[in-house]
Amino acid sequence: MSFEDRFSQADDYLSHVDDVIISLADDFIVSRYLGFLAVSAVTAYELAIKDVLYRFADEKHRALGELARSKFERLNGQIKIKDIEDRHISCFGKKYRERFKRELKIVEEESLSNRLGSVRSSYGNLIVWRHQFVHQGTWPHTATYNDLRNSYVHGKAVIRCVDKSMRR
Repeated sequence: MSFEDRFSQADDYLSHVDDVIISLADDFIVSRYLGFLAVSAVTAYELAIKDVLYRFADEKHRALGELARSKFERLNGQIKIKDIEDRHISCFGKKYRERFKRELKIVEEESLSNRLGSVRSSYGNLIVWRHQFVHQGTWPHTATYNDLRNSYVHGKAVIRCVDKSMRR
């Protein structure tokens, strides 16, 4: 399975909610939808990151693939950009960490120059929003559906940077 396939469920959920969210008048119900979308999005990120790391390790050596599965099995909740750089990619060598940083810098600069916002901030925000929803049961009042949607798209770009950097 390609790591891109992990985005399908969250994409389908977003497509469904696109039509529903505009008709909702109850802010509490809207916040529940946003929270569940954030959970779905971050779960897709976690699974996609694992897929990329497993594929890379498997291609290097079967034993490395098994070791990677053991190490990253409980990756959940540890996918901030700093975690990806320092805890996950760096396990495979400095070269891959530097590639990731370079790829992310390119995507960030492109997004900012096109006035689409910061990929890094959007990705980080979505992880924070999901954490707040899961652990406190609340959704930040300042984060809208469009904010969530844009952050999710930016987050996929971060995962694609992980994939690009983890190539032989």
